[in-house]
Amino acid sequence: MAHLAIVGSHVVNGVAEIHTRLVKSRLFPEFDQMFPGRIKNVTNGVTPRRWILQANPAMAGIFTSILGPGWVNDLRRLATLKPFAHDDTFQHSWNEAKRLNKERLALWVKDNMGVDLMTNAIYDMQVKRIHEYKRQLLNVLGIIHRYAVIASSTPEQRARMLPRVCVVAGKAAPGYEVAKKIIQLACAVSKAVNNDVRCAGVLQVVFIPNFNVSLAELIIPASDVSQHISTAGMEASGTGNMKFVMNGGLIVGTADGANIEIARAVGEDN
Repeated sequence: MAHLAIVGSHVVNGVAEIHTRLVKSRLFPEFDQMFPGRIKNVTNGVTPRRWILQANPAMAGIFTSILGPGWVNDLRRLATLKPFAHDDTFQHSWNEAKRLNKERLALWVKDNMGVDLMTNAIYDMQVKRIHEYKRQLLNVLGIIHRYAVIASSTPEQRARMLPRVCVVAGKAAPGYEVAKKIIQLACAVSKAVNNDVRCAGVLQVVFIPNFNVSLAELIIPASDVSQHISTAGMEASGTGNMKFVMNGGLIVGTADGANIEIARAVGEDN
């Protein structure tokens, strides 16, 4: 099928720089020689009109107040905000926007799931289609480890821990049994953590059901940290990583797909 697609197409897109190089050098080098220039790279993208302007009006308002209108059509203009990173007024506005987004998400979770989320916490998220290669299982095991550390700590040690809310969301294909079991595990961990008094004020876990784009617009702007930890070589590009980084969250990610290009744009320390 791939052979037919290359022969019958005028352009083949590798969807991320690293995978385009791999398609040319390792997967189809003969086709690259036979049809020079046919295999090209246009990295996947998402629209800032939806994922900043519509989904995060609080942050968009900060951008517009400094840059004026039109930045949504040219995100390169956001680079001029870099000198404001250490400005007290800007930091206050940024933190206030993040707080409002957390409160908005916490209100939805309270109304729809009956869980009172902390809003003065690090919001650590993994939001994407449930799949073994996307490694939600690894993330849940990490949450279990964090829970075990908290449970074995003294009250004095717990008092020094930064509070964290772990959010997992995504859908599994109807026939994908392993993915469904990962969801069951995440829900079981959530129930155990949220009902353990030792975790009060330190750790909460929620699996948000029935994930869709409208929910993503509510969830993503509240993130402080997002997990994009697919098995290296398996993630062609990724677009959730772009949505999260657009909304001012730090990325924990595999050096694969668009994560590499995002790291180059925002800096390795982010």
